[in-house]
Amino acid sequence: LWQKGFRLRTAMLWLTWFGIVFSYYGIFMWLPSLVYAQGFAVVKTFEYVLMMTLAQLPGYLAAAWLVEVIGRKYTLSAFLLLSGVCSYFFGAAESSSALLAWGAGMSFFNLGAWGVIYTYTPEQYPTAMRALGSGWAAGFGRIGGMIAPMLVGVLLAGSVGIETIFALFASVFVLISIVVIACGKESKQKTLEDLADVREAHGA
Repeated sequence: LWQKGFRLRTAMLWLTWFGIVFSYYGIFMWLPSLVYAQGFAVVKTFEYVLMMTLAQLPGYLAAAWLVEVIGRKYTLSAFLLLSGVCSYFFGAAESSSALLAWGAGMSFFNLGAWGVIYTYTPEQYPTAMRALGSGWAAGFGRIGGMIAPMLVGVLLAGSVGIETIFALFASVFVLISIVVIACGKESKQKTLEDLADVREAHGA
């Protein structure tokens, strides 16, 4: 995974997986509590979360369509960037309508990005190492999934504001969006042999 020809894409995938898993679990495992902490009635909290969650379905469908139109790399980068924008404004929402709108957008783009990254990751490696590359990238991402929920708990216990917490997640989304656009390799309508760079990887 770290030989010449693959090391850049491996680093890109590991960072992207870490960021997307970190942000997803940090936000969605705490979402009801975070909504409540923003001052919204607990009775309404689960209704808001349900409506936000339903926005994930069209997010998947939109991403599935766009990967064949503008490509995997650009769809993934755009969805991550827009996840960051929505996350930031979600944390700053002062009304229930703004909370719901930005929350639905955050959910839409975040889960759309998940759909793309599952497609994009295995396409970055030749057949012989595809499972290895995908497994290590997803596994590294799970470290972020373990850290984020604990970090949110620590921040809330330390009286850190909701806006600051969501600004943190927004920053992570923006950073990995830049990583994808700068370091990612487009795989739309390319064969695995075209993407593998086998000769380069072996120093040929």
